[in-house]
Amino acid sequence: MNDADILAELADILAAPAPLTPETPLEPPLTWDSMALLAYLAFVRLTFGKVLPGVSCKDFRTVGDLLAAARG
Repeated sequence: MNDADILAELADILAAPAPLTPETPLEPPLTWDSMALLAYLAFVRLTFGKVLPGVSCKDFRTVGDLLAAARG
């Protein structure tokens, strides 16, 4: 899965009104709430086979943070 595919999935999870970039902050109008977090964790597990603890995501500030954690 390339970055464009991941960004498309993240745009869906975050209900993004515009295309995402790694520099996009996780703040309104994006929806980075508990439901988005659960959807993100499920996406990472199903796509990358990686289990992330939810608490590890509390300091995420940008879409790039989401990409790095998913790939890292």
